Amino acid sequence: MSVEELSYADVWKTLAKEDVSEYTQEKGKLTYLSWSRAWVILMKHYPHAEYVFHDWDGLPYRQLPDGTAEVVTSVKIGKLIRSMPLPVMDYKNNPVVNPTSKQVSDNRMRCLVKNIAMFGLGMGVYATLEPEDLEVDIEDGLPDEKNDVQPEGKKTPKKKAKEEKPEPKEEPESEKPDEAWASQFVEMMTGLLDMHDTQESLNSYWTDLTNQQSITKLSSDFPEHYVELMAKMMVRYDSKESLTGFYKLNKEHIGRLKSKHAKQKGELDAQFKAVAESIETTETK
Repeated sequence: MSVEELSYADVWKTLAKEDVSEYTQEKGKLTYLSWSRAWVILMKHYPHAEYVFHDWDGLPYRQLPDGTAEVVTSVKIGKLIRSMPLPVMDYKNNPVVNPTSKQVSDNRMRCLVKNIAMFGLGMGVYATLEPEDLEVDIEDGLPDEKNDVQPEGKKTPKKKAKEEKPEPKEEPESEKPDEAWASQFVEMMTGLLDMHDTQESLNSYWTDLTNQQSITKLSSDFPEHYVELMAKMMVRYDSKESLTGFYKLNKEHIGRLKSKHAKQKGELDAQFKAVAESIETTETK
């Protein structure tokens, strides 16, 4: 199988089989996998893999409205790309304000390990799972983890066949995303577009489970930012077929826009039409 033919499921099946328990370290009550060991194992299977540390306005981290910061990494294996944020934390795992260079450097490497885990390597460090639970056929999602720590106690229960989803809890007012968050998210998504050199890769990037959670918030609460991001995505497609395919990927978001934000729905339709006409003009030349 060529590098370009790899799917997320292929990579997951390969990396999830790696037992990293002998390479982990204990710090307090938490378990860590060193970045050097994680990268060596990744290189053993995918020597063409690449990673990127993202900067914002010359800074190696993104400043958040409350004064704390987060670092963001991206890992690329063939056409597959996953990005991961991580708060810059101190040795007690508390977010810090105005982080030092060492705190930024340490958390960047920790974020890289977490990013690699989203492809399957060392996921057991973040979630209490049996080996057979890691050998799953996944195309569009990964086992979830919380707060970048090793959970203790009970094993993760398996979902029932017809388990009903609980109603989403209302976020406390102080934790709800604001305009600054929306702008920063659009900036982050746009900044990573150049890493995707095929339209299939663009679609995978857009439908990434982590990104979709934030895109849902955009279309629901920040429609102007959603339309802005959609416009920047749509111009990346060079055929009507691929453009229409991307538009259909947003069926739920666009339906939400139509019911809650009619004005922005009209703006989005106009953007789509303009891009489609531009593609048609190029194709007829």
